Amino acid sequence: MSSLTTANDDCLGWAARDPSGVLSPYNFSRRAVGSDDISIKITHCGICYADVVSTRNKYGDSMYPLVPGHEIAGTVKEVGSNVHRFKVGDHVGVGTYVNSCRSCEYCNDEQEVHCVKGPVLTFNQVDADGSITKGGYSNYIVVHER
Repeated sequence: MSSLTTANDDCLGWAARDPSGVLSPYNFSRRAVGSDDISIKITHCGICYADVVSTRNKYGDSMYPLVPGHEIAGTVKEVGSNVHRFKVGDHVGVGTYVNSCRSCEYCNDEQEVHCVKGPVLTFNQVDADGSITKGGYSNYIVVHER
């Protein structure tokens, strides 16, 4: 297990800044690695229609700067103190959702997609801490181990 990082670590992403959808380099901070989190060095990220639609604000809900990408693959670079399912160096993936309430009947049954409070999308959504999620067009991501 690594020592926990602070939220001041720089993350480099590719962000759209307006509905043109043009991506450009963007430095931002990820949240700190908590006791139940893992930090993932992103090695690959798929390109999806949702990325294009969101960067171009086709649904009218894009929050700029917007870092797209929800088909993420990489390696674990850090784990929180309560994490037992993963270790540094493991190959992992992150899909469409990065958070949920983790306490409703669906979350308790590992069906977070049906979370009664709504699952939190990997990018362009407000997370539980009030921050806007930023996706896999970046060099790392911090997520709950679940």
